[in-house]
Amino acid sequence: MILTVTLNPAIDKILILDEFVLHKLHRLEKGEMSLVVPGGKGVNIAHNLKKLGNTVATTGFAGGHSGHLLCERLRIEGISTSFVFTNGVTRTNTSILDRKNETLTEINDFGQEISAEDVSFFIETYDRLLHRIRIVVIAGSLPKGVDPTILTELIQLASKKGKQVIVHTLSDYTEECMKASPYLIVPDMRSRHELFGKKIDGIAQFLEAGRHILMHSPHTQVVCFIHRIENVVAVTRDKSYILRPKDLKIVNMLGYGDAYVAGFIHAQDKGLPLKTILRYASAAGLTDVEDLYKEIRDIHLIDKNIKRIDLEEVE
Repeated sequence: MILTVTLNPAIDKILILDEFVLHKLHRLEKGEMSLVVPGGKGVNIAHNLKKLGNTVATTGFAGGHSGHLLCERLRIEGISTSFVFTNGVTRTNTSILDRKNETLTEINDFGQEISAEDVSFFIETYDRLLHRIRIVVIAGSLPKGVDPTILTELIQLASKKGKQVIVHTLSDYTEECMKASPYLIVPDMRSRHELFGKKIDGIAQFLEAGRHILMHSPHTQVVCFIHRIENVVAVTRDKSYILRPKDLKIVNMLGYGDAYVAGFIHAQDKGLPLKTILRYASAAGLTDVEDLYKEIRDIHLIDKNIKRIDLEEVE
């Protein structure tokens, strides 16, 4: 079983409009859509993994009516839930996809504040869950009241029990995660193209940053920079790789990174070679961005899209 950890989950309100115009009343009509779905990076990854055929459980903090809605929707999808409920309320995020102008506007709520007692109870819950899982995925932002050192603690607890740990969190937390050295680090750099206090936004800089992470994180085997879908960079201890999709037609970037990480985990869990894993992950991300939805709907397209992924080796 795979466990995803989403410390700051959400209910995602997704509006798909033919055209979004400021200062105008919009009425959703035929051809336009309104979706209310479970959200947060770990939750999204769990959804994609379940779609790919993996057995998945998910945990984190939840609260209020929206927290119960989150868990109910996940259980309907066949995903086990072990969320710690707090006195707060699970946040609601709003995304507006404009088809005509091909823009995505995201408004993320600040989320609930978590008490020290709830943090302690969550760590106890997480520790108990570890005995029945193989892979841990820690993904997304941190809610108020939760110190980034929790990431180190969660990684170390899993690693000591022989679990493989994958981390896909804000780039601000990368140095903290490096202290515990998870197997895979995927910095989330969508909103800030910065790492280690400096701008990182080009292939040469990605390669340099990835090598720096591996040098200072002894058990980490792979670092991936995925926010530039046209040039995904994967750095390993032996070689580095640049992956580029052919004939890219972006429809919606919402959920792309989560689809990529889920694709990586699924392929790796099947024991495939690293180059195949990287191609499959990129194909999963490609499949996601060429559809309106934030999760992969047709998994059969991934195998077709693998042929569209060019892989270049870099020494």
